[in-house]
Amino acid sequence: MGKIKTVIVDDEPRIRKGIERLVRSNGEDWEVIGAFSDGQEAYDAIVNTFKSIDLLITDVQMPIMNGLTLIKKLNSESNDFFSIIISGFDDFKYAQEAIREGATDYILKPIDREKFQLQLNEVKEKIIQKQKEKDRLRDIQEKASQLFYTKQIQFLSELTWNDETDISLMEWDFQFPKGRYLFAHIDIDQVFAKSKGISASERRAWHFAVENIIKESIANDLSNQGIDSWVWKNDNLSFWLLLYDQELIRVNPSFSSLVEEYLAKLKMIIRKYLKFTASIAIGNEFEDLSLLPTMREQLLSLIQFRMIKGNHVIFRLSTLNELSIEKSSTMSSSVYKYTEQIMNALDEKSEAEISKALSHFFREIESLKSPLLIQESIQYLCIRSINHLVENDRFSVDIKMFIETFQMTKKAANFIQLKDEIKNWMIRLVNKMKEIDSGQTDPIHQVKTWIHHHLSENITIKKMADNVYLNPTYLCEIFKVQTGETILNYVTNARLKKAKELLEKTDMKIYDIATNVGYQDTKYFSRLFKQWTNQSPSQYRERNYKQQVLQEK
Repeated sequence: MGKIKTVIVDDEPRIRKGIERLVRSNGEDWEVIGAFSDGQEAYDAIVNTFKSIDLLITDVQMPIMNGLTLIKKLNSESNDFFSIIISGFDDFKYAQEAIREGATDYILKPIDREKFQLQLNEVKEKIIQKQKEKDRLRDIQEKASQLFYTKQIQFLSELTWNDETDISLMEWDFQFPKGRYLFAHIDIDQVFAKSKGISASERRAWHFAVENIIKESIANDLSNQGIDSWVWKNDNLSFWLLLYDQELIRVNPSFSSLVEEYLAKLKMIIRKYLKFTASIAIGNEFEDLSLLPTMREQLLSLIQFRMIKGNHVIFRLSTLNELSIEKSSTMSSSVYKYTEQIMNALDEKSEAEISKALSHFFREIESLKSPLLIQESIQYLCIRSINHLVENDRFSVDIKMFIETFQMTKKAANFIQLKDEIKNWMIRLVNKMKEIDSGQTDPIHQVKTWIHHHLSENITIKKMADNVYLNPTYLCEIFKVQTGETILNYVTNARLKKAKELLEKTDMKIYDIATNVGYQDTKYFSRLFKQWTNQSPSQYRERNYKQQVLQEK
């Protein structure tokens, strides 16, 4: 342990200095960090400057603030310290009050040197014992915290490995704090080319090195800014990163800008120390953790923009729009003109007009001499089309549709096949717009109806959002605003309500009921049922049966 931080308070300079000499002479373990002539002066220094002390040695009678009042005020501040009262009065009342305020000892003046040293040694042993208890408690808390963190990582890891996690299997989200999150995917570029001829142990060493750099840089750049983090492995030198903003309101800098600064710096650190480049995809801020599976898909799609923009880049959900603006400045005026004609045809939702506009577009790009220019022109058309469809963030940005067009330009055997595939792709966009227009005016009612019709199936945020053509994040926000509860809670309530009906009105076995309401794991269903109703399914059925018998009598 460190030195015992001691404060001495006495209004008589000679006695104060004498006590200080006695403390210092008791060995190197002792340190007098302050000596004061009155209680108020000592109180101000302890609270504002020292913050914490180990031992307070104070006289009883002093001007401004006496010793007993000083101890009482410090105790009210939750200062964890021992105290020794020194007094010139052999008064039982003083001694009694000193003990009541938690004083370790009550010493009469004049101070007996040998007795005082014995008393200091006794206090020292108590301080050492208390510190050991603190260390033991801190160790227990750290281990509990590590275990809790490991459990959280396990939940998150399972979520990102599973393509379609049912929303009701995310009941563990209560173990995470409420507030704002950001989700990012970090992927080392060209990992397959780099790992050729490399042993499994070397790949594991690379993985450990990248993970260590991520965690160390978080500790240096984000933890001290009030940002918590969860880091877990994906595969092939890629990682997931979930960040949580402890601050409810950030004015300058914002949560997002702090994270983006960190990610930009992280890329450079990885390149400097490991000679790798890394691409990073990051989503928008969100609060509902049930969005994680959907955001996982978004980030995996975003990272594929490396095929267009190259490596060592941070990709955002705004990347598609940025690409549209970027490419429009490099397109020829004729390609730009025919693309806008196609956009007008999209507005009309006319397949005939789209086919006509596309024929002009294809005739123009067919005259281009460079296959690369043809590919870029088609990419611009597709980017512009998707951005046109998504006029605001209420509607779902289907990045996969764009990636699909990029792959078409790579795989098409000839120009005729490419034209047919692009035309079919455009017709799909028109059909999607028609479906959106024909949808119900109340998307929340539509989502609720869909949920009740699919209780036994796998339910995800993405499926619900796709059904009403809304962005998943926007859907979660308006659902909570209009209903006062999260989609996760609504789905769980609906399933358990249906389970109650089946327990009351049928003789179905509990594992059949669990499956019927969407839970393949009977133990999970029973645990969830008890968590929400304070009864197991069998207890609920038995009590309901007894109530029915009593009513019949």
